[in-house]
Amino acid sequence: MKLRPLLTGMVALATVSAALVAAPAGSADSRAGGPLISPALVAEMQRTERVRSIVELHPGQDGEAVARDIMAASAAARIVETAKSPNFFVAELDNACLDALKDDYRVKSVYADELSSAFMDDNTKLLDVSTKVIGSDRANAAGWTGKGATVAILDTGIDEDHPFFAGRITDEACFSSANPSVEAVSLCPNGQPSQTGLGAANAETPLCIANGVNQCRHGSHVAGIAAGAMVRGAPSNGVAPAAAILPIQVFTRINSATACGAAGAPATPCFLSYTSDQKLALEYVAKAAKARHIAAVNMSLGGGRMWTEPCDNDPRAGAHKAQFDALRALGVAPVVAAGNSGNDGVASPACVSSAIAVGATDDSDQIAAFSNRGAMLDVFAPGVKINSSVPGGKFAELSGTSMAAPHVTGGFAVMRQAFPGLGVAQVMAKLQNTGMDISYSSEFTEVSTERINLARAILPSQSAL
Repeated sequence: MKLRPLLTGMVALATVSAALVAAPAGSADSRAGGPLISPALVAEMQRTERVRSIVELHPGQDGEAVARDIMAASAAARIVETAKSPNFFVAELDNACLDALKDDYRVKSVYADELSSAFMDDNTKLLDVSTKVIGSDRANAAGWTGKGATVAILDTGIDEDHPFFAGRITDEACFSSANPSVEAVSLCPNGQPSQTGLGAANAETPLCIANGVNQCRHGSHVAGIAAGAMVRGAPSNGVAPAAAILPIQVFTRINSATACGAAGAPATPCFLSYTSDQKLALEYVAKAAKARHIAAVNMSLGGGRMWTEPCDNDPRAGAHKAQFDALRALGVAPVVAAGNSGNDGVASPACVSSAIAVGATDDSDQIAAFSNRGAMLDVFAPGVKINSSVPGGKFAELSGTSMAAPHVTGGFAVMRQAFPGLGVAQVMAKLQNTGMDISYSSEFTEVSTERINLARAILPSQSAL
């Protein structure tokens, strides 16, 4: 069971790597003094000579020295030139590299740099309905709008000119890897693997357009749910209409039909996100957390096998653990979609014990058929037929656990304004204790997961509702 005050529900997007889905359920193998090496990585190397991998370091270790030793171990090895992190680096490894790493005390773990997708469905439900369901409209009317707080959105970027976000995009960043082996092209406007500053997360670049459609619409939709502010043509406010927004592009354009097909993508090109780019983005959020007053970071992405217990000890599924822990220590809630497989269990990275996992309900408080569920969930939020912003200054309806998560992310911004002295765990407990209890059977056990209600969490007059 996750270390959380109550059993609850999260939202997630589905990861698409075939190797990830087929991976053994057990934790990674380890040799004395050496790193945890993912069994999924070992299995993938039996099928492919060289695999793009994350080499995670123990604190204080010299990544460049480890990289030099890897290059010396195999002529086939390649160190991927991306934005630098003191905690890990990305390399293309073969079996000779793994053999060289197996006793390397400097390395914490080695696992494949997986690709994840943003899941969305084109069914519809209005944002003005979902905000009433969670009581954010009443909280907003009482003055609790998320003012002074920031929400970080790790997704497909944002329509910077959309009136729903006017004047509240506080900063931007992009971590988007290129990878010739799968014809992956960076979506950063500068064409590089990383970019920071206003304009870095622009979702209206030419590379976002494919088959006549802007394929980077997901991030704008998610951001609108969390923090859109009412304008002509909008369905209503988002959850935290006065909060600032920090959009971070973490997706990459994949032009390989083979790679997209293996990922289950319906068309080529497809748009997927590397784990390494997500980790770099989370580290960027941690650096900006205090200056930007970040209340929560939204990750409507992920996937892999379903977890019914924390995945912290699996180096692949638990790859975000260190970053989530660091964010929580800074008062930032890592809000993650639980997944859209309709299963008892949650996907990665929602399975990390320090994540806030969100599942999806409809406006009748019925669990969405597609939503993952069970004891690993933290809370539910509306995720069926949500109408929110998309590029081009427009609005569109989408469903998914992707849409439920930003209701909670925006909720954390509103709660930060109302209760500035509370930490992440305290806010989570308050949301659970005041939420709408939804009881159901999961794995032959009765489980209760709360659907959030911001009005009850903040306004004493609403406590009986």
